[in-house]
Amino acid sequence: MPLSKDVYRELEDVLGPENISEDPAILVGYQYPVPPVFGGDNAWSPRPSAVALPGSTKEVQAIMKLSNRRGIKSRAFGTGYVLYNRVENEDVMILDLRRMNRILDIDEKNMFIVVEPYVSFAQVQAEAHKRGLNCLIISAGAQASFLASHTSAHGHASQSISQSYSGRNLLAVEWVLPTGEILKMGSCGSGTGWFSGDGPGPSLRGIMRGAGGAYGGLGVFTKCAAHLHPWPGAPEMEITGISPEYEAEVPPFFEYHVLDFPDWNKFGEAIYKISKAGIAYAMHKTAGPGTHPAYVTTSNDEYWAKWQKGELRLPRISLSLVLAAHSKHGHEYQVKVLNKILEETQGRITPVGEEPTWKKRDYLHFIKICHIPRQPFRLCGGMAETFSSMETTDHISDLLAADEKLIDKYMKAKAIMDDGTINNWMVTYEDGHYAHYEGGILWNAQDQEAAKIVGGIYNEGEEIAKRMGANLAAFIPPGPLLKHGPAISNYHIWMRRIKKAFDPNEVSDNTYYISAKES
Repeated sequence: MPLSKDVYRELEDVLGPENISEDPAILVGYQYPVPPVFGGDNAWSPRPSAVALPGSTKEVQAIMKLSNRRGIKSRAFGTGYVLYNRVENEDVMILDLRRMNRILDIDEKNMFIVVEPYVSFAQVQAEAHKRGLNCLIISAGAQASFLASHTSAHGHASQSISQSYSGRNLLAVEWVLPTGEILKMGSCGSGTGWFSGDGPGPSLRGIMRGAGGAYGGLGVFTKCAAHLHPWPGAPEMEITGISPEYEAEVPPFFEYHVLDFPDWNKFGEAIYKISKAGIAYAMHKTAGPGTHPAYVTTSNDEYWAKWQKGELRLPRISLSLVLAAHSKHGHEYQVKVLNKILEETQGRITPVGEEPTWKKRDYLHFIKICHIPRQPFRLCGGMAETFSSMETTDHISDLLAADEKLIDKYMKAKAIMDDGTINNWMVTYEDGHYAHYEGGILWNAQDQEAAKIVGGIYNEGEEIAKRMGANLAAFIPPGPLLKHGPAISNYHIWMRRIKKAFDPNEVSDNTYYISAKES
């Protein structure tokens, strides 16, 4: 529904006429196809009522105050990664934050950075590397918003083993509440800099983002600080090739390998031992023999040609690993420890990962990260999940086995891509005791019948995970959230209370959060 002329004029007064639009040709660019895993049927999401481009915290605040006064709903929009940015209905206005695109400060000594919403992970990493530092780039890709991941969403990736995940790296925050008030969380609220996200007094971190973030349902985050981490590599990576055929040599004092194990128990044991030893810079369970090779091929034609020749045959129970040291002595120690762990767990270095092209491409993906754009979407055009969970590593080993049976059933029915294996993925953090898991499935996004079947897989996967006592708080949209909340400490009730307190007029879109109203 278009904004009234009076409201539109008021927004023009705040932003300038060049920074707001309701042109259908502009609005259509903010629509997303909604797959069955998110309750849709691949139809396009609604167009927003308008698109506004605020350029400062002051302008965001003015918009939120106007929204409360005029009854407008809005949704903050960072770099626009996938349908988490879609609007719930045509009454919602998009706040595209692309004009807020500055790196405000880099504190080398205390290892943190302060950014605005449109700064990408790639920009942060490039500046950090120059200073011997690095940032955790999430698996969504280096093009994603650094701020959005830290304040409003998940944020797991291969380097989580050494750098945890985005929510753990978040420090001080500037937050425009749905009411239009500006809240400065942590040390910046006391005027003492951006080094801490907590205090003085009770922390609001759990209310602000919890484990998974509010996805735009609790106002707008306009600045944030986050941890940076030591980088043992060169100030600038030597990358060769032309897009998309980028490659990078594994540098001195680094190692890249694919490791495989005889069973899931040995796999889990190796994860614990590697994590306890503290030798891994990056590590994840390979995303299945069918999909992990998408990381190391640059087109479906190349993928299929190499697959037919047997060049991409990755062991099913395997993980990829990067070691990184600052010195020769440190490197020798890491290699020695890894070899001992492999001996104890009957693991081995898999030959496929030693192939030069594979090694150079996959190592680059580990550091620069473009897993999801290449792996799930390119092969079939569609990706969904049986279920996902943040759990203990031991429990996830059991979920892997259950997921395998579920996926095998639907592969035999030819409902999803059958590459002869399962395409689940996991990363670990907290010294290997805690992990994030996603049970990936690939399917033809143009096939409406397949879309219905995939919706059934997701629902069935949810029920299996619930029976097994899995933590389903990860990646749950509002519908399942209400269904499974009673099994997870009734956290949907607490979310609704937070929504009522912080957004009494419901001006922030609820598509991926929760409504303040009982329904």
